[in-house]
Amino acid sequence: MRFACLAGLLLGTLVLACSDSETMIALNVCTLASVDAEEVDSLKVRIEGAATATRELQDVNVLPCGTKPTFFSRIRLAESTKKGTATIEVDALNASGTLLETGMTSVTVRPDEVVAAFVELGTDEMQGSGGTGGSAGAGGDGGQAGDAGGGGASN
Repeated sequence: MRFACLAGLLLGTLVLACSDSETMIALNVCTLASVDAEEVDSLKVRIEGAATATRELQDVNVLPCGTKPTFFSRIRLAESTKKGTATIEVDALNASGTLLETGMTSVTVRPDEVVAAFVELGTDEMQGSGGTGGSAGAGGDGGQAGDAGGGGASN
């Protein structure tokens, strides 16, 4: 009996040692009022920057923003992924493959960690996510854009 338990433990350890990367993006997608959630049949996801990946997600159930839960999918990234910023663009397609709407966001990925990314379909603005708020680079870029916008508003 002890031998069987020990063998099971050893096998489990070997399987974990050979497992794929644990670097992932937990993608959350919802629609704004301009997109009929019931028309969305599939999502085309493109990830670029510190991580690169393309996924076609079929038979999705995307709900309006503010409705819990939103559509959720974990996307496993390559083992070679380094820390850095990744941009995620999501295209919502209907059953015939026609583009309904696009949304995007940016997140900071780190090796062997899962980061949440939130994409709202139906907005032209890049959405922030919980994973990027502490990023010094992203904060600095945001401050510069805010200063430029403030100068234009004072006219």
